[in-house]
Amino acid sequence: MRLRTLAAFTAVLACSSPAVKADQKKPTSSGTTVAEAPTKPAPKPTPGKLGPVGERAQLLRDAADQLDKASSALERGNKNLAEQLFSTAELLVGAEALATLAPLFRDGAPPRVTTPTQKIDTAAPPQPKVSGSSEAEDDAAKVPPPKVDTGSVTGTIMLDGKTGTYGLVTLEPASGKWKPRTPKKVVIEQRGREFLPSLVAVSVGSTISFPNFDSVFHNVFSTSPLGAFDLGLYKAGEAREFTFTKEGIIRLGCNLHANMSAYIAVVSAPAYVVTDEKGNFTFRRVVPGKYKLRAWSIKSKAPITKDVTIKAGKNELSIGVAADAPAGPPPDKFGAKRG
Repeated sequence: MRLRTLAAFTAVLACSSPAVKADQKKPTSSGTTVAEAPTKPAPKPTPGKLGPVGERAQLLRDAADQLDKASSALERGNKNLAEQLFSTAELLVGAEALATLAPLFRDGAPPRVTTPTQKIDTAAPPQPKVSGSSEAEDDAAKVPPPKVDTGSVTGTIMLDGKTGTYGLVTLEPASGKWKPRTPKKVVIEQRGREFLPSLVAVSVGSTISFPNFDSVFHNVFSTSPLGAFDLGLYKAGEAREFTFTKEGIIRLGCNLHANMSAYIAVVSAPAYVVTDEKGNFTFRRVVPGKYKLRAWSIKSKAPITKDVTIKAGKNELSIGVAADAPAGPPPDKFGAKRG
């Protein structure tokens, strides 16, 4: 496998390198030809420094070394490490030079996002721990409040009868009819080797930017069938984006750092809010009526659904969910267990 990989790499480089021209020759008076002397002598490299050719040659040697290690990892069955090493080789010589080898290392991983990275403001302040509120969005957009008397809803998500943790609550009119919310553009950053926010709620169709503020590379990915993607490796000061078009809970991971995990709640409901660390939530203005409430916590496998009636004035709810989600870090992007 290693020899085939390196042979393919050599062939790729040969095909992508410009052809070397033969020495130019000119005829003499006797009809024979002699080599024409170059018009300028070749520049001598500065001692201790690599010229452009030397620098490129070193990059190719480094890339070949990474490919050799990637091939060995693949032979040992460690596909995740093999893909990381292959990605490093791509960074050295460019993805196009290694495009024919990519399927060997990426088959079974989520779809790769290959759009160019975007530059970010590295002085930007950190994002909050959690984020997501339809009412906060409306306030920011100066959406007028309902013209009827409204009700407030406060409550807590309880985990197996105990105080909860971060989660999500949504309200949908029982009629099943409402105006879709406008998609937004939000941020989940990589800072201090963690995701911020670690839980964010967005409307269907929203785009999330994933900037890297760390001094190390990250590889954000999700294997969720509702939004599987792989952003690849990129360094500090860069970001890539992904648009989420399907409703559901999506778990994020970093393929280089197993401890990094976050959740995206993609919702179609007109009213939603992310809870605090104890599961507390508040809706300040809800038109009275019958609703379908959905609730989920980061320790739950799936949301629960409950029919509720909201009246004008104050409404208090206590919602129970199960703490049945698997513990530990998320699997790697090939589905293998980590940690």
